[in-house]
Amino acid sequence: MKLGGFGTLKDYEDIKNSGYDFAELDLPEITELSDEKFEKLRQLIEDKKYPVLTGTRLFPIAVPYFFTDQYDKKKMQEYLEKCCMRAEKLGITKIILGNGKARRLPREKSQKEEDLFIQVIRTIAEIAGKYHLELIIEPLGPRYSNYLNTIAETVECIEKTGCKNVYTMADLRHMIASGESFQNIVKYRKMIHHIHIDYPLSYPNRDYPSIGDDYDYSEFLNAIHDAFYNDTLTVEADVPENWKAAYKQAVECIKKYGKFDE
Repeated sequence: MKLGGFGTLKDYEDIKNSGYDFAELDLPEITELSDEKFEKLRQLIEDKKYPVLTGTRLFPIAVPYFFTDQYDKKKMQEYLEKCCMRAEKLGITKIILGNGKARRLPREKSQKEEDLFIQVIRTIAEIAGKYHLELIIEPLGPRYSNYLNTIAETVECIEKTGCKNVYTMADLRHMIASGESFQNIVKYRKMIHHIHIDYPLSYPNRDYPSIGDDYDYSEFLNAIHDAFYNDTLTVEADVPENWKAAYKQAVECIKKYGKFDE
């Protein structure tokens, strides 16, 4: 299993120097760079030979969008073309659609709204596929969204799209908030292509997991082990003051509570 560090572009070298296997960076920040600054970033990643495997926060949208009159398919496609092209050039293999407010339902889910979102996913998946990217839809807890709160709900939605490059993920914080069984990690293993972990009981801050926390991580981590999951896992926490210390703290916690050799 590959362990990733989460941050913005300015954190890239700190993530590398901390000991993580890869970086997870913000896609809108990458997309909004000038061509000159993007080329410098691409060259830096190539020179450092340190991978950015996952891109998070697919859209720079923090307000209701997909189910409103503001939704503009053409503008979304134009943004996605640039975003996905740049992601591929950086070596990113997975783009994560969280954007809880953007996908927030204005009322109880209706068939019309579900059909619309399925079309949105198909559009994103088609463009992502052109650039050899997997689209990861992140289930989010009720504080973050009122739509697709669990792995089970997200898998059901993905199956309706018929897309072959769309998957979901497990996020400890959101599974707890939604009351979802960790056994769904085992049940839906084939559809889970990424995982997030942090200290899940704080809000809105996201602290690094620690062996001193008042939370037992063993059930979550052991479900990952029992699912034979061997893909990417990111510590998605707030940017720490000391990256190396935070990395060490997270690794100690994962080793203590999980049945992992490394």
